[in-house]
Amino acid sequence: MAHAFKNCSNLMVTGASRGLGLQIVESLVTGGFSPRKIIATARNPDGAEELQSLAKEHRNIHIIKLDVTSQESIEKAASEVKQLVQEEGLNCLINNAGINVVANLETVTAENMLENFHTNSVAPLMITKAVLPLLKRAAAKGTGMGIHRAAVINMTSLLGSIELYWGDRANSFKWYPYRTSKSALNMVTRCLAVDLEAHGILCMALHPGWVRTDMGGPEAPLSPEESISCVLSVIGGLTEKDHGSFLHYTGEQLPCFFTKWNYLRTIKAFKVFTWQKDMIFFAILGLSFREIQLSFSEELEYGILGISIVLFLIALCLLIWQIYRFCTQLPVSQRPADSLLARSGGFQYATQTNDSKMEVLYEELGHRMSPGTSCTNLGSSLDLASMVDLEEENIQGSLRFSLFYDQLQSKLVVTVLDAQDLAVRDFSHSVDPFVWVRLLWAEREDEEQNSMQCVLDEWQTRLVKKSCSPVFGDQFSCTLTEEEISRITVRFEVRDFDKYSRHGVLGEARAALNSLKLSYPLELREDLQVPKKDMVGEALLSLKYLPTSQRLEVGVLKIRTVCHPNKTERALYARTSITCNHCKLRHQRTAQKKRWEVTVFNEVLTFTLPDQQIRECTIIVSVYEVQPSKKSFKRLIGHIHIKKGKTSENEHWKLMMQSLRQPIAKWHLICI
Repeated sequence: MAHAFKNCSNLMVTGASRGLGLQIVESLVTGGFSPRKIIATARNPDGAEELQSLAKEHRNIHIIKLDVTSQESIEKAASEVKQLVQEEGLNCLINNAGINVVANLETVTAENMLENFHTNSVAPLMITKAVLPLLKRAAAKGTGMGIHRAAVINMTSLLGSIELYWGDRANSFKWYPYRTSKSALNMVTRCLAVDLEAHGILCMALHPGWVRTDMGGPEAPLSPEESISCVLSVIGGLTEKDHGSFLHYTGEQLPCFFTKWNYLRTIKAFKVFTWQKDMIFFAILGLSFREIQLSFSEELEYGILGISIVLFLIALCLLIWQIYRFCTQLPVSQRPADSLLARSGGFQYATQTNDSKMEVLYEELGHRMSPGTSCTNLGSSLDLASMVDLEEENIQGSLRFSLFYDQLQSKLVVTVLDAQDLAVRDFSHSVDPFVWVRLLWAEREDEEQNSMQCVLDEWQTRLVKKSCSPVFGDQFSCTLTEEEISRITVRFEVRDFDKYSRHGVLGEARAALNSLKLSYPLELREDLQVPKKDMVGEALLSLKYLPTSQRLEVGVLKIRTVCHPNKTERALYARTSITCNHCKLRHQRTAQKKRWEVTVFNEVLTFTLPDQQIRECTIIVSVYEVQPSKKSFKRLIGHIHIKKGKTSENEHWKLMMQSLRQPIAKWHLICI
């Protein structure tokens, strides 16, 4: 902003006793290149203590009394401004004074409307009309358009747009007096732009964003310093191209090109709207490039531009060559997994999830859990790895993510931003993290921790290699109603990719949506915790051991699961695997059965094993959901682990060993 006002001699701002008006004056006098005279108006100058204090420190500040609702006061103030600027005229008028009379359809009155309309719409027009001779006097001394000649800046609001800003927060701000007065101000600005164009006076409307002032309230995301710093920078760079436009300061964070979705917090944006269609057509950075004035000759400028283009093309060729080298030199054994991981990362939406790809990923990574074991024997290595119990001392680091519920589209948007200070695995001395995201839907709308849940959707971020503080920036979405949001818990499981064995679990974070306000994007950072298993159902299993024939019979009798009411017709099957010393020995699966609240199977799976292996083995029952209309669709619901010595399932194992040749049935929890 330092060079923005070096060509502006005299500036007038209304409503300078507090809020944005006071911040404009303060930023101008401390910005390096201050206008020679800053005329600050206030309805009660004696009560404006901060403005008076600034005027004592800076002699170029002149305070004038102005009540914008009084025509007599406007004419008297215009006369005082004329005495101050003399023959130089007035270079810039900022109509900042405004009020907000809050009234909805039930409370609005004619007096409310007229009061707000007079201050916000009529007053800027009357003030501009009163000082118009001074603006024309200044505009006659130069060429082009901008504050070096004469400009009228009307501080408006995006809430005054008829077409834009009717979602989320705006729908709750149906302020009839304020919004209609700002719409009228926009039309006043457009009419002034037509009438004053012949005199070379630039006219435009500007929305400074939602700012923490007395009017904006404490919940606004922008401070007055942030907003006005960029507002003044843009005003200083205005040209005839901006004449009659509407600039909207969004206050949004722009994504950095080279880090994909890693946000640069210091960059703010302006959006310019056309008046014909009220649509976005351009974006400028907070520090306008028009302020950069080069004193080079035209030939030198074109030479610099040509060299820049050549260097850019060289850099682009080098980048393409490096990508080609990376792809051609990548070991063959890594390509399938890496390509699948890449396909599962980035932007994904619930309606576009390709479950066949996820299934291929399960089977592909299964090859790498136990060398020499077939893909069909391994099943889902990702979920088997998650069943490993972790010690609390191995969990460290945090995960940053954001949540937002789009009420217009009825979509929950989940963004995994980054992680910090992840634990390094002992055997590899590094970590290749990715995040597995699950949406858990509770069966009942209560706070019972033992209530059953089901997985509505699940996604996987991209893989970041060798980083304890990875940046992801992957965004996912799922269609949900507002009633369903209160039953949703988002589970983030941070894992370490291992292509030779199985993925390590580095910790998890959870967010229960019933306690969060998601009208705006909510950003959270949570410390990673020891992963907990979620109960997604229960199964009635029978076990029978025949020592003479060395046979183990596992009966899958009934399975009870939670099913979302909006899901299409689905079927279930159970896959039973026998492992010993972390190596799979046998596996069998049941037939598919149509899914009900309680699905009856009544199937017995027989395994022939040596006596020693039977006494040391682990029984893993995995329940899968399939969709008959899609042959490639398969989703894991959960696991049951039964083995000797395991606390929760030890009783069933003991009963089986005590009652040889007798089938023993018992209910088991299905967890994920």
